[in-house]
Amino acid sequence: MPSFHPLNTRLITPEKVLFEGEVRSVVAPAVNGMLGVLGGHAPLMVALGSGVLKLTTGSERSYYAVSGGFLQVKDNSVIVLADKAVDAADVDLAEARNLQSRLEKALDAEADTVNRKRLKAELVEARAVVDAAEKYRDK
Repeated sequence: MPSFHPLNTRLITPEKVLFEGEVRSVVAPAVNGMLGVLGGHAPLMVALGSGVLKLTTGSERSYYAVSGGFLQVKDNSVIVLADKAVDAADVDLAEARNLQSRLEKALDAEADTVNRKRLKAELVEARAVVDAAEKYRDK
């Protein structure tokens, strides 16, 4: 019998289910900061920002870059409904870093306020992908 309460967890995007299973903990990027969830957590619903979602199952960790959506905790169950999510294991780190660099340069060169706002949002998502991929490779 485990010494922790497992969390039945699902990570879902509009396209597919990226993860479904029991985890020990969930760490997610809420809009107001990082949120950690363990078994027995009080019911909760939060909006997600862009960042790294970490799922821990025993000694294994899975990392996902997520952007937007919601996270619900209820009855030792966590449902992550992400607008966008990428499994860090599937990321080409060199390509992700290249995209981040291109977006940084485009943002520096852009004067239009509307385009700058769009580029900033894309850059935040690109940084989340790079961060998730780096954490996956360092685990």
